Formats: sequence, structure tokens, C-alpha cells
Amino acid sequence: MRLTGLHLLLTYQCNFECEHCFAWGSPWQSGTMTLADIQLILEQAKEIKTLEWIYFEGGEPFLYYPILLRGVQMAAAMGFHVGLVSNSYWANSVEDAIEWLKPFSGLIQDLSVSSDLYHFSEKLSNLARNAISAAGELNIPIGIISVTQPQDTISSEPGIGDYLLVNLG
Repeated sequence: MRLTGLHLLLTYQCNFECEHCFAWGSPWQSGTMTLADIQLILEQAKEIKTLEWIYFEGGEPFLYYPILLRGVQMAAAMGFHVGLVSNSYWANSVEDAIEWLKPFSGLIQDLSVSSDLYHFSEKLSNLARNAISAAGELNIPIGIISVTQPQDTISSEPGIGDYLLVNLG
């Protein structure tokens, strides 16, 4: 097996508490990586010659923004492709989302945001739409992570793909 990516759970803490969360993230969780933890893991990861990607996720990694940003900077400086996974709670408007994402521009090659009926009251939330628009303006590649409803199929979920095509070309 060729290992190409490593996902770091920066924290177990999250502003949501989703039953489907594999990390058991919630507002009540504790446990956050330190910069020293991240540095040690990245140094060990560099020894794995096939490892190309480092993802930061959680919980919600943006809850620990300074540590997230520095971890991304360290991983990028070591030559890794870097990705982030978030529920985009910080994207209250496109303008706000741009400010949150601007320091990551040029450092990350993927931003994955969660949006579905398990996280929000609509399949593509306004927060996700704002994050998509901001990422597009900053040339940050973005994708949507969506948990499908049991009765749905991919073809019966219009809107998300169309929105991405229109807004990201």
C-alpha cells in the first residue's frame, strides 16, 4: 500500500455535534494539538517518501485559527500539498470568508466544506455558498463534503454541482 496523505485532527472540539461524525466532535470535546505536536508529526511524515498531502481537520480546525494557520504554513514550507476540512461556520458573508481565507491563499491546494441536511437546514448552506465564493476569489480549490439522505441519490440532488460550476467555472 502506498500512503499518499495524512489527516491531522487538529482538535476534537466542534461547534456542531453530528451523530455521523467519525471524530465524535462536539462543543464538549477537548483535546487540541500543539504546534510542537504538529512539528513532530510533520517531521515524521517527511520521512515517508510517498506522502504528498497533509490535511487539517477535526472537529472544527478553524476554532483554533492561529494554530491551524501556523500548522498549514509549516506543512507548506516542508513541501506538502495542504488541505483543510471545515463546516465553514466562519463564512457569515463573502467579505468575512475572504478575510478568514486570505492568509491561506497560495498555501492550500484544497478546501473541503461540509454542507448537507445533517449539518444545516438546506443541502447547500449560505455559509458554504459564501465559502465557495470567497475561495473562488482567492483561487483556492474548493469542494463540498455532503452526506446523502438515505432516500436520495447523487442524481436527485440538483444544485450543489450546478452552483460550483457557475461560481468556480
